[in-house]
Amino acid sequence: MTHRTLYLVTCGAPLASRIGDGVRAAREQGWDPYVIPTDAALPWLDGQDVDEVPVLTGNRKPGDPKRTPKADAVAVVPATFNTLNAWANGNANTYPLTTLCSALGSRIPAVAVPFAKHDLAGHPAWLASLAVLRYGGVTIIDPHTGSNSSLSPVESGTGEEVSAAFQWDWVIRNLDS
Repeated sequence: MTHRTLYLVTCGAPLASRIGDGVRAAREQGWDPYVIPTDAALPWLDGQDVDEVPVLTGNRKPGDPKRTPKADAVAVVPATFNTLNAWANGNANTYPLTTLCSALGSRIPAVAVPFAKHDLAGHPAWLASLAVLRYGGVTIIDPHTGSNSSLSPVESGTGEEVSAAFQWDWVIRNLDS
């Protein structure tokens, strides 16, 4: 099995509690995962089995070598309102956003699993950002169903339930298509 490099960007929402499962699912399908959490995602990583993979935070210092091989694909699980909008707008002011913007500009295959409540998903910037990312080739996956043709917001208070039912195969399958 040929190993490919997968950047797993994770944001601060309940689905980040499953990133260890994503690491295992990626490895089973021949990916070498690198976890790139936002600052808000860091608390969600506590107690997860991610010690055997690189977890990259912060930008490199001048003169430091590159920390990862070139990505063959990128998955953003979960993609929060803030990160998704910043990515679509080209804001590369953090390491995770720089990684996402570079991937989009390089046309590296990307999958995003948006995780936003109704009030945030109702903001006009949300639909515009989803459209920009889809135009750029990003596959958007519904966290409830795995659909890549429709997307429903996460009802307030159901984040843990949605996260528990989430299937990482939905992401991995879309990386291979």
